[in-house]
Amino acid sequence: MKSILDPSFRYTKSVETDLRKTFARARREIRKRQQEQAAVAVEAAAKVLPFNARSAVAEGHSCRVLATGMKLKDS
Repeated sequence: MKSILDPSFRYTKSVETDLRKTFARARREIRKRQQEQAAVAVEAAAKVLPFNARSAVAEGHSCRVLATGMKLKDS
């Protein structure tokens, strides 16, 4: 947001503004940001496995991880 002290700031009279258009633009910008964040989250989720899933895959067998971090092999 521009400061009133910013030299590029230009005052707009209230009769020359359209709140409906302003809020519609703001909603579009918010929706666009949310879609971009969702796309990044989906991409990250596809690339990253939880630590216990990676170790189980690397070892070639399934295992359970306790809350303490100790692994118990499934029998």
